[in-house]
Amino acid sequence: MHLRLSLQNRIFIVLGIVTILTLLMVWTVVRPKYESSVITERLTIVQQLQSYAIENLDRTVASWSDVTRFIVWQINERPKEGEILLRSMMTLHPEIIQIKIQSPKLPDELVSQNTSYPVSNMQLVDSAWIPSKIDTALQLQWINDTVQHQQVFVMRMPFHVQDIPFVLTVTWDAKRLNALFSSLPIGEDYSVSIQSPSALLIQNHSSFHPFDSRRSEERMSIMQTVQQNESSWRVLTSAFKTAHLWLIVAVPEKTILNPVKDLLLYSASLILGLVLIMLIFGWILAHQISRPLAHMVKDVEKLSDLDFTQSIQIPNMKDLRGMGETIELMRQSLERYQRMNVEKIILEEWKNKLFMMHSDDMIGFTDGPGTFVFRNDRLVEFCSSLIPTRPLNTKSDILTHPSIAKTKETLHDEISDTLMVHLVQSELKVETVSEASSYYRVNDLTLIRNGENLGSLLIFHDLTNERLIDKTKTEMIHLVVHELRNPVGSIMGFAEILLTDLSVSADERTQFLQLILTGSKNLSNLINRFLDVSRLESRRVEYPKSLTDPVNLVKAVVDIQKPQLMNKSLTVEFEIKGSIPEVVVSPDLFREAVSNLLSNAIKYGAPERIINMVLLLDDENIVFSITDHGYGIPPDKQEKLFTKFYRVYNPKAKQEVGTGLGLAYVKEIAIYHHGSITLESNETIGCTFTITIPVRTTDSTIEHSTGG
Repeated sequence: MHLRLSLQNRIFIVLGIVTILTLLMVWTVVRPKYESSVITERLTIVQQLQSYAIENLDRTVASWSDVTRFIVWQINERPKEGEILLRSMMTLHPEIIQIKIQSPKLPDELVSQNTSYPVSNMQLVDSAWIPSKIDTALQLQWINDTVQHQQVFVMRMPFHVQDIPFVLTVTWDAKRLNALFSSLPIGEDYSVSIQSPSALLIQNHSSFHPFDSRRSEERMSIMQTVQQNESSWRVLTSAFKTAHLWLIVAVPEKTILNPVKDLLLYSASLILGLVLIMLIFGWILAHQISRPLAHMVKDVEKLSDLDFTQSIQIPNMKDLRGMGETIELMRQSLERYQRMNVEKIILEEWKNKLFMMHSDDMIGFTDGPGTFVFRNDRLVEFCSSLIPTRPLNTKSDILTHPSIAKTKETLHDEISDTLMVHLVQSELKVETVSEASSYYRVNDLTLIRNGENLGSLLIFHDLTNERLIDKTKTEMIHLVVHELRNPVGSIMGFAEILLTDLSVSADERTQFLQLILTGSKNLSNLINRFLDVSRLESRRVEYPKSLTDPVNLVKAVVDIQKPQLMNKSLTVEFEIKGSIPEVVVSPDLFREAVSNLLSNAIKYGAPERIINMVLLLDDENIVFSITDHGYGIPPDKQEKLFTKFYRVYNPKAKQEVGTGLGLAYVKEIAIYHHGSITLESNETIGCTFTITIPVRTTDSTIEHSTGG
């Protein structure tokens, strides 16, 4: 029997299996690793604290041992000043309670008592003496009597003075050692104790019973597990470096593992909570999906019976809405095709749709209320590029969008029987997300029948390139007019003077005519240069190319401009690197490019400079560079330097005359030869212009002659 489960049941089963597998993974994989990590981390911390305590205790015991040995040494050196020595040591070390020197052969004893401490007749146990590791003659006792409130550390050391045996006993206040012991921040459940070979000296209130530690004599620190009172303890034993004492720290294993238990409890609660939330969400999701799917299946079954009259119920879910809308469009199309029963119309409709989808214009159809029922890809992309404010589902959402400004609008109506076409043509300025303005002409055609709005057709035609071309033309006209105004104004002014002022002398008349001639030549040069640049830009004029020797050509240009070079005391250093082959170029254009660059190098710089020119072959390219060591060009001006009529203002070169077309001309010459021109400018070199041109080109118009 085949068991069919509903979507809700499948979701519940899958979530249950995932939950069980997750809990098993946490228990079998995460728990052991986390337990090991926590135990290692906590025991490492305890071990570090234990080492810190041992170091401090050893430091204090070592200091006191040195003082005791120093007293013995001083008495040996100055036996007659014993009392003075003891009093001075009491003053230097206020933590000393009492210093006593006695001899078994003498009845008297020398005692020095610290008046800050009360006199105590404590009994020292001979079996409790602990040998020192610093000096074998030194012995220690640590007394921690909580009944008599005695916390002292006693050191004794035998010595001889003139063959008479003596014993020095120094009693220290042990509160400092006890404070170091009791201030360890390791928790109330932990056991901390200090043990000698014969007795337990100090222990906190823990229930752990310290064991015999003498087996750790050979190692400084050991760690082991001990079972006591049905509890497992991790025990760390560390030996003192100064005396035969051990610091024992015992940690209950259950205390160490408490964070692991808490984590497992938290993880299990979190997993179960998430599973519960997922179950609720899954049930709701399954219900939301299965119900509209059931309705859609029911409606589609009617389509299989060729019943196209009932509309498809479109789900509200985003993921299913597109499918529902597609099926509904199919139903509407099938209903329309069924009603018309003409295969040709079906073919034409698909052809029109394909045309609209791939049209360069943006096209969209709306229903009567204005909601889009079709948008081609370009219109969808356009909607997504607008600054997001709300979903663009209707015609009004687009036309009234805050990023769109309407500049022009014309209305036109056409009426045929009961059908009226209402046309609104407007121009729009659009600000997109990229902050770039674009322009469109919009034709909005609305079909109206018997007063009922049937829908609209929107066609957006992109005018951005046309506007940019118009703007470029306007700017170019302004530049040309600006450059022509000065020479024309000069010619008109001097001509008017010659015609109206009869007092002009013959010399002045000759001078004015010379100025008119100079202005006319400048105007002619400007017009010719502008035409040259325009011809090169248009690529409509072919300049004959031939095999040309670039070395001779550059030398000829330098020779022609020697008068200008001599006038400013300039020197040209022309360096030829390697063997330079002949190159296929237009000799006239190449000569013009070199001449322009050399002329600029002469103009824009101080006198008595050196102009460096280099010609070399680099990977099948001829590279010509010229460095003027002149004024240089600021970085913010370099980008527009090759633009027509653009000139960089420099007060040092304000007397130099130029059209602003020279570098634009050179750039077009380089491009015409499939090459390029670059600029490098700084305070050290001034400007370095570099032209790179291929040695061979694919052009067919090559004359086999040598230019020079």
